[in-house]
Amino acid sequence: MTRKLINLLVACACLSFIACGGGKQTPQSIAKKWCNLNARLHQAPAGGPEYGRAKAALNEYENEIDRKYGKDATFMDKVDEEIEKCEDASEGR
Repeated sequence: MTRKLINLLVACACLSFIACGGGKQTPQSIAKKWCNLNARLHQAPAGGPEYGRAKAALNEYENEIDRKYGKDATFMDKVDEEIEKCEDASEGR
């Protein structure tokens, strides 16, 4: 019984580390999420509730990234470069 409990605790700990992803974000991962949120915004009917939720989610994410990395100009430049790569596709262009 004790061995099963230990195995269960180890498995839970591993899953929690995997789920958190270590908290480290890269310019590529930030750009990917931003482009996904931007695509949701551009696919939503203008003025509808989906559009409002998508716009709020995008703004919240932009604010979060700015709070975390806004003072690191080099990192933010890399984020902007990565966003440029996917922005047109996320807007359907």
